[in-house]
Amino acid sequence: MSIQEATATSAVFVVGVSRSGTTLMRRVLEGSSRVAVCAENHYLGHLLGSEGVRHRLGALGDLRRDDVVDRVVEYIYGSGLERSSRLRGMSRQWVWTRRHVPSAEFRTRLLQSDRTERAVFEAMLRAYADRRGKPIMGEKTPAHLRYVDTLLGWFPGGRVVHMMRDPRAIYLSELRRRRREPGSVVFRALRSTGPVLAAVVLVQTTAAWLEGAVRLRRHRRRSPDRYLLVRFEDLVAEPEREIRRLCDFLGIPFEEPMLEQMVVSGGRNAGEQGFDAAAATRWRGELGGPAAAWFRFWTGRQRQELGYGD
Repeated sequence: MSIQEATATSAVFVVGVSRSGTTLMRRVLEGSSRVAVCAENHYLGHLLGSEGVRHRLGALGDLRRDDVVDRVVEYIYGSGLERSSRLRGMSRQWVWTRRHVPSAEFRTRLLQSDRTERAVFEAMLRAYADRRGKPIMGEKTPAHLRYVDTLLGWFPGGRVVHMMRDPRAIYLSELRRRRREPGSVVFRALRSTGPVLAAVVLVQTTAAWLEGAVRLRRHRRRSPDRYLLVRFEDLVAEPEREIRRLCDFLGIPFEEPMLEQMVVSGGRNAGEQGFDAAAATRWRGELGGPAAAWFRFWTGRQRQELGYGD
């Protein structure tokens, strides 16, 4: 096997702060005839590391034992995983897996694997890619930004795409989402509190974005050939240029269907064909003075470094 073949992309991982364009990137990659990117699964972890599915499964025993494999499959396909967290519901990709991949097939995939913690994750990804008829598997879980070292270690042919967006735009998008669909128990409790909800989202967004900026610098330095930054603003403004750059990074051909997108955000252009270029700057007319001052104080230097001026 040549060096080029040995390092060819075998898996793609889309990470980034929530509301930074990871869903759009997933849809772009799904437009390729070679890449299948499954939905959020939180296998490695969530905002809380202990919320990772792997920790629940690891408590069931050693996968090298067949009875533990049976236990893991029952946990996923029965009620165990569904009831495992009091904070949040079951992640979308596990719901898809239970509906579209027979438990007997998933069990066989595990029995034929290397029986490691990684094996369950790969079985899920590979099952989705096989259903899509594509050779390169992948997944999109924003919170896996915290586990890039694990992803790249588990998959020598893996590549990471880090979506970045102006934190001020992320804050407003996240606030709208939490008011409309609070999701977790915490945000359901805060939904009717108005200013308290806004303050919690503001602090959470700032902390997550700053952490993401730190991790971006670290991973680009450590793994420059396996880690790509894509700014949401650049993707919606110059989609063909950015998608061609993405394809070059992954070593896959550019295909026109990757450009055939529909606006799926909750904004005013939802449902329209193409990329919503206005989403890059629309937030500017909505951000209040106190929030603007907050972001200027806490993220000013990092935003400048990443091309997000005032």
